[in-house]
Amino acid sequence: MSRTRTIRFDAVILTLVAISFIPHAAGAQVLYGSIVGTVTDSTGATLPGATVSIEQQETKLARELVSDAAGAYHFTAVPTGTYTVLVKMSGFRTYSRSNVPVTLNSTARVDTKLEIGQLAETVMVSGDSPVLQTDRAEVRAELKTRELRDLPVPLGRNYQQLFKVIPGFTPPAEAHSIPSNPSRALVFNVNGASRSSNNTRIDGVSTANIWLPHVAAYVPALESLETVNVVTNSFDAEQGLAGGSAINVQIKSGTNQFKGAAFEYYTDERLIATNYFTPAGTTKGKRRYHQFGGTLGGPIRRNKLFFFGSYENTRDAQFATRTISVPTEALRRGDLSASTTPIYDPATAGIDAGRKA
Repeated sequence: MSRTRTIRFDAVILTLVAISFIPHAAGAQVLYGSIVGTVTDSTGATLPGATVSIEQQETKLARELVSDAAGAYHFTAVPTGTYTVLVKMSGFRTYSRSNVPVTLNSTARVDTKLEIGQLAETVMVSGDSPVLQTDRAEVRAELKTRELRDLPVPLGRNYQQLFKVIPGFTPPAEAHSIPSNPSRALVFNVNGASRSSNNTRIDGVSTANIWLPHVAAYVPALESLETVNVVTNSFDAEQGLAGGSAINVQIKSGTNQFKGAAFEYYTDERLIATNYFTPAGTTKGKRRYHQFGGTLGGPIRRNKLFFFGSYENTRDAQFATRTISVPTEALRRGDLSASTTPIYDPATAGIDAGRKA
């Protein structure tokens, strides 16, 4: 009987979110996103010197800058979340747009057109068209919280199973034994490239297995994931180490609200059918698969400091069975008369000798 127990802890006391809002002159967007845009007046002329601020709706953390000589603004290293964009300038009405989504490795463009009026007046945009990806040429797909939560996955609850819904991927498959691949990471090919040319990052850190480069060294618990961003073509230079796909996984973070989840999955031999090729009278044996855990996140200090933790425990106990045939005593003595397959010399027997019982 084999017995396997796997415990995973993800993002305990996850990064101080406030640190993420420290301005950066430049930085890779693999872990973060961007918000960019151009400020113009009603005639289409650009407006330099406009004050632009963004505020994350979940944590109330904000950043501010001024549009440049071309009226453009560019917020880099923006953590995943939903934002409100506010644009102010003397002699014009304040522009406000809420519910701007930002995910890792993406650029959200919010162009604003200010109308002449008093600064105390505000033009609020809440039902505008969706924010489109117009500033990057890469071909990508995203698995967000809703897909990760609602789409069915087999036992083991590995997010990599969902890659089968993304164009260009072969069906993910098991790889290697449990001792050599304890996370049960899956292997797959993308757009015909070698399975060794896929690069997976978790919160910006590459997670390649040193001895098995085609296998991810660690697979976070499904409940702990915020977004899985998958780039399959036209990679930016910052992606690197990838020829088939660049996969960026982001762990959830705490917000101003306490949120959590609990889960449990269990199956045993009573819920599994007998193998069709098992000899009659053979029992199915013990087969117990039990997976449980939960997540919890919230504020340590509201609007300043947050935490998030995830726990998952997998217990897999089963009998290893194998059906084989062994030679009888007569066969071991060289007496093949009881064999159902006739033994003959093809050099002396006729063509039909082998067909005779």
